[in-house]
Amino acid sequence: MDEFYRKRVKMYSSLDVIELKEKQDIKDQTETIKKSLPTGSFVVALREEGKKLDSMKFSGLLQKAFEQKGHICFVIGGSYGFENIGEDLALSIAPWILPHQLARVNVLEQIYRGLSIQKGSNYHHG
Repeated sequence: MDEFYRKRVKMYSSLDVIELKEKQDIKDQTETIKKSLPTGSFVVALREEGKKLDSMKFSGLLQKAFEQKGHICFVIGGSYGFENIGEDLALSIAPWILPHQLARVNVLEQIYRGLSIQKGSNYHHG
């Protein structure tokens, strides 16, 4: 399912998925994430306590972030999570915790949905 949405997103935008080795030490994991963030990116950290956005507002976020910085980086933690990475926005995709593989599919689908809203596609019916 992950690859399905990767291909769809790539119809509208470039996309890189970077997977880091999970570490049990949260401080070490946080530092590894910080070092891997692309310079100058609009960074969105997915956190349980983050801001909740519907699809239309998420689409607006994508557009605003692209206009501000030209590149967006979404950070999904592993099972041990991560600390503050200096993100521009903390975003919640659900009121519960999801395995990172499932969270990635959800985020990819919403990125595709958000971009298709911007392009006027009929994918989003809401």
